[in-house]
This record gives sequence, structure tokens and C-alpha cells, in this order.
Amino acid sequence: RCWRRIIDVSGDGRSNVGPEPGDARDVIVDQGITINGLAIVSDEPDLNIYYRDNVIGGAGAFVIVAANHESFDVAIRNKLLREILPRITRR
Repeated sequence: RCWRRIIDVSGDGRSNVGPEPGDARDVIVDQGITINGLAIVSDEPDLNIYYRDNVIGGAGAFVIVAANHESFDVAIRNKLLREILPRITRR
């Protein structure tokens, strides 16, 4: 049994296939799972707002922004650190 469950979603565009992200998010969050996001905003400058409104959810959920694909590596590192550092520093 784990002490926390997180799904990480990253992308550079809005959902265009399958169920509505908000509906899927609600089902997942109801199971106690947190969904965090990383939005690459080079093609859609407001994608982080879409992620905030339709993708992320759960305890402490957040969105990290990457300005473009070239900055993805720094953004993903910052996102992972934000997810794990609170647990490391509490020990």
C-alpha cells in the first residue's frame, strides 16, 4: 500500500479524443488519486488554464508550465521535485 497516488499528465494541446477530461478527472479524484499537470504553452498560451480547469484535481494538485518543448526538461524536474520534496523534508 502506498501513502500517496499521483497521475502526471503533460502535453502541448487540449484533449480532442475520448471522454471529457473533467469527467475522467472527477472519477479518479473520487478514488483519492491526485492529478498534476505540466502544460507546454508554446502553441496554446492559455493551456495551463485549461489544465487547471479540466485536468488537474485532488489534494494539492498543481500545474507547472513549460514555455516550449526545449524547456520541458527543466519543467518536469521542477514538477517532480515539487511532488517529492515535501515528503522528504518531513522525515
